[in-house]
Amino acid sequence: MITNNFLALVGKNKTTSSDISKKTGIAGSTLSKFASEKSDIKLSTLIKICDYFGCELSDLIEYDPQIIN
Repeated sequence: MITNNFLALVGKNKTTSSDISKKTGIAGSTLSKFASEKSDIKLSTLIKICDYFGCELSDLIEYDPQIIN
């Protein structure tokens, strides 16, 4: 299972999706869909989000094959 930590990072960094969108050029709708896990997201977009937060990809999303949906 893949765990999405986007909202946790937003809260930890006291920012908003709107701020992230403005500073990264990522559409707000893309961030919203990613946060709610309603769509897939391009690797290049994940990298932009990681650059914004100054984190590794593994901080943003985690994969644990032992957890099944």
